[in-house]
Amino acid sequence: MRFALSFAKHLAVVAIVGWCFSFTAHLAAEEAAPSAVRAKNVIIMVADGAGFNTWRATSMYRGQLGNEVYDKPGWIHLAVTTYPLTTSSKPQGQDKQNENLVYAPQKAWDSEKGYAWLRSSATDSAAAATAMASGIKTYNNAINWDDLDRPLTGKTLPEIAHELGKSAGVVTSVQWSHATPAGFGGAHNRERDNYAEIAQEMLAAPYLQVIMGAGHPEYDNNGRRKSGQPTDKDCRYVGGLAAWQSLTSGKHPGGWTLIQSKEEFEKLTQGDTPAKVVGTAQVATTLQQARGGLLGVVARDEPFATPFNDHVPTLATMALGAINVLDNNPRGFYLMIEGGAVDWANHANQLHRMIEEQSDFLAAVEAVVNWIEKNSSWDETLLILTADHECGLLWGPNSNETPFDPIRDQGPGKMPAARYNATGHTNSLVPLYARGVGADLFRKLIRGKDSRAAEVWGISGEFVDNTDIFRVTRAVLTGQNLAP
Repeated sequence: MRFALSFAKHLAVVAIVGWCFSFTAHLAAEEAAPSAVRAKNVIIMVADGAGFNTWRATSMYRGQLGNEVYDKPGWIHLAVTTYPLTTSSKPQGQDKQNENLVYAPQKAWDSEKGYAWLRSSATDSAAAATAMASGIKTYNNAINWDDLDRPLTGKTLPEIAHELGKSAGVVTSVQWSHATPAGFGGAHNRERDNYAEIAQEMLAAPYLQVIMGAGHPEYDNNGRRKSGQPTDKDCRYVGGLAAWQSLTSGKHPGGWTLIQSKEEFEKLTQGDTPAKVVGTAQVATTLQQARGGLLGVVARDEPFATPFNDHVPTLATMALGAINVLDNNPRGFYLMIEGGAVDWANHANQLHRMIEEQSDFLAAVEAVVNWIEKNSSWDETLLILTADHECGLLWGPNSNETPFDPIRDQGPGKMPAARYNATGHTNSLVPLYARGVGADLFRKLIRGKDSRAAEVWGISGEFVDNTDIFRVTRAVLTGQNLAP
């Protein structure tokens, strides 16, 4: 009898162990199983330095508040936290999150202390680009480089896209070796200001087929050709004098075709294209924002009052040209498009120039949406719109005395009533709008809710982190489940 009971218990234990093993194996298989969500193309569009009020103020001027393309059905609306690992400009060798920098609504909306926490805990564009392109929080100043002083080699979105047989590219309205295109373009550097090194790495990278932006060594901010021959310093944004000479002669070992004129950019939007294109518009630092003087220091006129540089392409033209090159690959592509000079205008507290730059960015968004709907589909392409951080603490006209005083809408074609409260970056939430295959994955990654943000901006208040942009993008590129 005891033997029978013992045998029965043994069978029960074996059955339980077997069931547990089977269940565990099932879970493991489920975790490793490919997701049903897979994108042929992923396009990430970044309005650099554009917090919620930058987007809203521009839409007010355009008479499109609540009626922009991303306000239409089918779009995911969330907020994003942008804090860095540390605000140090060098690796600390600890890889430990500074908890005071982590976004906290009660700190962000503290009216008694004004905007002190928001202003003292902000990311820079390098750390933000690294977070979005590699999923790794790091120190300010780092381009795909971690706090343990290691390059994040093989871990960035363009490198992942390349492993999958896809094409990749970056487009910007500022110098193409600047922090955001460098980060999203898979460069690796301890310091963002090592422009020549970064440009050289981008040009040598096997995973980039398109690089576009400003930074032309032979032209000034108004698009006038400079006298004399360019120096090595003049050429730092394009890799140095030797790299520039190899590009202009058509002999760069990377096999790049260089385009420079507005007409060349426009021609690239249709028809056959070279396999690899580096586009350097004929202007020094930005396509338009800096026209009229160093860093755009001109009279605070109305938007679009100062004549534009008429010999450079728009961001929309550059975006469509880039897509026309990249979509030659039947396996698809990854592309980052940056409205980089939105940040420059906010740094300079130029509301009029900010509206110009954000309007140019939104025109590019509309062009990309139109391309998706005519040449691709939302079933095979994911489009993400966001910002890397807020800049300028743009609020209402009395926000210096009444914290978070709202911006006043004055009607279409009129400057909204607003004022800046900083010349640098802040730790404020920024928008995220997404549509297409895999966009719903962001809803699985919500980290919290900011009720005050919901009240002030008329949003849900739910937020994800900037590293989640990498997680979703990697998941839809690879077809695998979201990684922890």
